[in-house]
Amino acid sequence: MSVFDHFRKEERPFAERALEMLTLTERKQAMRLTDFLDPRQLAIMQSLTSQVRDVSVSASGGYDGAERVRVLLHPDYLVPEPEDYRLALLRIAADQRFRTLEHRDVMGALLNVGLKREKFGDMIVAEEAIHVVIAEEVADFVCSQVTHIHRTPVQFERIDWESFQPPAPRFAEKTVTVPSPRVDAVVGEVYNLSRAKALVPIRAGKLKVNWKVVDDPSHLLEPGDMVSLAGFGRFKLLDVTGPTRSGRLRMIVGLVT
Repeated sequence: MSVFDHFRKEERPFAERALEMLTLTERKQAMRLTDFLDPRQLAIMQSLTSQVRDVSVSASGGYDGAERVRVLLHPDYLVPEPEDYRLALLRIAADQRFRTLEHRDVMGALLNVGLKREKFGDMIVAEEAIHVVIAEEVADFVCSQVTHIHRTPVQFERIDWESFQPPAPRFAEKTVTVPSPRVDAVVGEVYNLSRAKALVPIRAGKLKVNWKVVDDPSHLLEPGDMVSLAGFGRFKLLDVTGPTRSGRLRMIVGLVT
């Protein structure tokens, strides 16, 4: 049985690259820095350390709680410094009186100048400011090339990490009742979809639970699970109570805003 049999088909190319990087780190006894990884890719990388000896995986997205991170692969005896992750923090200055910029607007602007998604991390969009964590090697390019988002003039400027206070995660709570914690039942209630309509994107591989594709409608959700459905958004299962008098489960979910 191959080590790659533990991963879904679409995850195997990344797992193969990850194992190659880990093996090179073991052989050359030197640090290797990745682009930004999502939480599922980080979990794959960490799981593959069992295939090598004396290699550690350290990660940073610039601040505590960052979702997307750059990873340093290094011998156990080396201790990474913050600057080793080569992270830059950019703040977007923009006049938003006529249009409020959203997460997807910022992402679209970065992709439109030819940047790969792997070159930038979290985008923190708040009322008072918009911040982007980005790879140091492309920070100057972004500052010079991205001058408009839609028709709104913008200016990207570097700021020190010491001046950054990341906002707490924002959730819009919603209470639903479901017959069971099956993911198709929960997704249907959260997004007001019939069971038949919920099954279509799930079976098409457009549902992720904790950043892993789940195409089994009978998958059971647990408190703390982060669920995303392409085209609908994300929610976190915060709590499960019940059963109600009718025997259904009461769930509190947090819609990511």
